Amino acid sequence: MDLKAYIRLLRFHWVAILLLALAGAAVGTVVAQTQSPVYEARAQMLVTVTAPGEDSSQAYQGALLAQQRATSYTTLLTSQSVLRQLTEQLGLPYSVEHMKSHITATNPADTAVIDVTVKDRSAGQARQIAQALGPAFSKVVTSVENPGQAGGGQTPVISVRTLNPVQLMEHPVSPHKGFDVMLGLTVGLVLGLAWAVVREVTDTRIRDLHDLGHGTDVDVLGVLPHGRRRGDTDFRSGLPASTSEAQAYRWLALTTELSARSPGPRALVVTSAAREDGVTAVAVGLAIALAEGGTRTILVDAQGRSARSADLLGLTSPWDLTDVVNARVPVDEALTAWRADMPLRVLARSGAEEGPDPAPLRQAEAGELCRRLMERADVVLLVAPPVLNRSDATAMSRAVGQAMLVAEAKTTRLPDFDHSLQRLRSVGVTVMGAVLNGERGRRGVPYVPPVPPAPHADGHDVRHQNRGRSHTAAWSSGPNGVPRAEPDRGRR
Repeated sequence: MDLKAYIRLLRFHWVAILLLALAGAAVGTVVAQTQSPVYEARAQMLVTVTAPGEDSSQAYQGALLAQQRATSYTTLLTSQSVLRQLTEQLGLPYSVEHMKSHITATNPADTAVIDVTVKDRSAGQARQIAQALGPAFSKVVTSVENPGQAGGGQTPVISVRTLNPVQLMEHPVSPHKGFDVMLGLTVGLVLGLAWAVVREVTDTRIRDLHDLGHGTDVDVLGVLPHGRRRGDTDFRSGLPASTSEAQAYRWLALTTELSARSPGPRALVVTSAAREDGVTAVAVGLAIALAEGGTRTILVDAQGRSARSADLLGLTSPWDLTDVVNARVPVDEALTAWRADMPLRVLARSGAEEGPDPAPLRQAEAGELCRRLMERADVVLLVAPPVLNRSDATAMSRAVGQAMLVAEAKTTRLPDFDHSLQRLRSVGVTVMGAVLNGERGRRGVPYVPPVPPAPHADGHDVRHQNRGRSHTAAWSSGPNGVPRAEPDRGRR
């Protein structure tokens, strides 16, 4: 992972990382607060070896013997015999194993000194045990090392005595509250980073322009920033009040017009992969932006019961495309003008419709409808259901010849998007590009897509480049005389 990958990791998962780090710190705080304080008392014992009339050589050998004995006494000091005698002497309610876990004996290298540490929840009891341990251990050493001299009045050959008074630490040695909190914070941070890495690897959602541009080979026509959740009245007065959103729709309109592969009237299907993904709002905003520039636009909502275009524009109409296809109403009567000052007309039923979705639209019917609508407009936008959910989108896209796929940031999954892309291309549909809807982080900076080169003078062979790729699309007439593009042979 490079630096950009780590920045993306923190950008998308910083909340989870922060929450896990704070949770770890909270756990460390709770552990530190619930633990009982433990006090520590320290003592030092010295092992000595003496003999009557010893000379310097015997004294040296005695010192070496004392060092050897001190090493072995660290184990003997916490033996059952010593600890049992100590508990009986002090009347402690502790078992031998409990005492052994709270007493530590060490021997510094090349010395005859034994450092003893006693820990207990009671400061007074820790000092009492440390003070009584020296005499008790001395008796055991005397009885083991000098059995013939015990009680004989002679100086023991090997003895153990306590050096300095027992030292009691002023403050509890545990818990270390600051350490516990930092340890919990560190563990939580590590877990948060690990979770973020696993989530980054396993997450198949399209979250931003990087995922869409690098995960697919489709051109990106526009990126709509994340705004407030759109209600039924957001487009009644025009494009969203947010400047960045309005500019994003205008850029999308400009890119759509520049990406057109044929002169004259044209039709375009706006659809998505496996769910609605804001297709209706994208199509409505694009239609308004085209109409603002003087382009005669017709918006057709072919989503059946899910159609919301008329409601978003504040229109009331009882007709939809099935009424026109079945000749229940003339085309001009079914079309509803949005505003007198805007060349935008809509073919969509208003209000929620009960019951099942209408029968799928056949390719010939879609082609004939587009041909009739293109006689009345420069651009016809057809809002289709998701490609993977219903066949309408494929039939309409095949009749028209070109489509635009909409992906919702942090919602649309890359496998679904790629599958829908391949399904459209497999039936000869040219996917003009993709639109990423609702990207966070681009709220104040509109996405400016690369502008494709203008078509050739003859208008039949167009070459455009985007992200280092070059491909050619040839134009011909689709069913019922609807202009369409041949499939892009250079793509997968």
